Amino acid sequence: MFCFNPVLQGILFWYTHFYVEFEIKVPSEPQLSIVGQHVVLDCTFPVGKVWDLASSVITWERGLEVIHSFYYGQDQLDRQSRHYANRTSLYHSEMKRGNASLMLDHTNLGDKGDYTCSVSTVLGSQKTIPLKLAGCFHDLYFSIHLDFTASPSNVELVLTSQGGYPRPLVQWLDDSGDDVTNKTVIHLLEDTHGLYSVFSTLTLQGPVKTFTFVLKNKDLRSEERSHFRGK
Repeated sequence: MFCFNPVLQGILFWYTHFYVEFEIKVPSEPQLSIVGQHVVLDCTFPVGKVWDLASSVITWERGLEVIHSFYYGQDQLDRQSRHYANRTSLYHSEMKRGNASLMLDHTNLGDKGDYTCSVSTVLGSQKTIPLKLAGCFHDLYFSIHLDFTASPSNVELVLTSQGGYPRPLVQWLDDSGDDVTNKTVIHLLEDTHGLYSVFSTLTLQGPVKTFTFVLKNKDLRSEERSHFRGK
């Protein structure tokens, strides 16, 4: 028969209560960063009266990669992945208020992934934050090409944009708002950094009317529109 020990009950309750109180907090949704800009990965932890900076350890990791380490009261970057060299920092002055957030500068597509924030004092706790990257497409450019060899003459409307991520949704609308994308040719090219360039061509016969080109970035929830008005 199991014997109930009131002293043991008190010990177990104290440890369980302390662990729940120490649980660190990170955002419930993935963090999103624009390629080339900085992002702050939020991570906070409760600070008690006995908290001591010198005995605390803060570690950020992505898989087996060490992103940033802090212990003995200072940054410890000897084991930091070279991919993150000179791009990470912690908020030292905010640690006493429970801020273990990481700032990551000059983000690139190679930074995508799940980041784990670990904080250790008397007991430890860790949470994982997914990081997504997105890139804004640069200005949209229209150009016109005339093909006089065709009868009647063909007119090609060509639109280009570059430097975006992820793969965009491309759409063409006529002056009535009808979708004419199925009449176009679309090329998406990926550069060495993983960013996309868009080349989209709409071929017309006869007089050129008004058309709208739509470029959507689902991760940024953004939509760029460019209008071409014929004479």
